[in-house]
Amino acid sequence: MSQLAEVNCVADLEVEADKLLVAFASSDGEIINQHFGSSSGFHVYGIDADSATPLAAKSFGKELRDGNEDKLKPKLAWLNGCDLVYCGSVGGSATNELIKLGAHPVIVKGGPDIEEVVTEIQKELAGTLSPLLERIFKQKSGKDQGRFDEMADEEWDE
Repeated sequence: MSQLAEVNCVADLEVEADKLLVAFASSDGEIINQHFGSSSGFHVYGIDADSATPLAAKSFGKELRDGNEDKLKPKLAWLNGCDLVYCGSVGGSATNELIKLGAHPVIVKGGPDIEEVVTEIQKELAGTLSPLLERIFKQKSGKDQGRFDEMADEEWDE
């Protein structure tokens, strides 16, 4: 296994534009078995159709649960730059914050192996891209930037 990078956030990793940066919420780096907000760690891979490389990992201390929105801040800050974040579950506020960062949360049940999910992602990258992956690659290449800038300038009320 290659040496994992020590980075302040995923965006600091230098990877080719055709690679997806994918984070997995995992207690052991092998199984996706953590809720986003209470995850003890994330493992980030650079994935394309031909390769998957573990790039970085970060552990987080145990946090108080319900109502402690501050527990999300260090995780969101470190995951900035991810394209996809796989987890067992994720709350609404965390989902909204991830999407603002350009990271798309993916909920998987039953604690699948990271290796299995990586293989599924690679099969998709080698074949026909889902609308989600098409959108991610358009964002990465800057083609949709004008539309997102326009949306950011709009005033939204919830």
